[in-house]
Amino acid sequence: MFQAADTVLSNYFTFSGRANRAEYWWWMLFVFLTSLVMVFVDALLIAPFFGQSALTLKGPSPASLVTSLLLFFPNITVSVRRLHDIDKSGWWSFIVLIPLIGSLIYLYWTLKGGTQGTNSYGPAPY
Repeated sequence: MFQAADTVLSNYFTFSGRANRAEYWWWMLFVFLTSLVMVFVDALLIAPFFGQSALTLKGPSPASLVTSLLLFFPNITVSVRRLHDIDKSGWWSFIVLIPLIGSLIYLYWTLKGGTQGTNSYGPAPY
């Protein structure tokens, strides 16, 4: 998981190349766990600082917001590189804008194995 996070973060703005299935899903797990930790940080540390209960946090959640903003571009770039691995343009990531069916198609593509060998987006990732 941490190797995938390191790979994705070292390619923060890199849309070229390919990301295999493992890199993509380990990254998604890293993002989920990081977001979960930040929710607890907001609830247990930041809410009391503003005089609120941990269970009734109202208003912005600063730690979660900052984390989401920092991970926004790496999420996009790893998604584009994942689509490249199955020999699809990164523009196909907009398919998720089609209600329900678009998300299901995108999920299928992220679960699908990558193209063996070299494709139009480069050599197969490790």
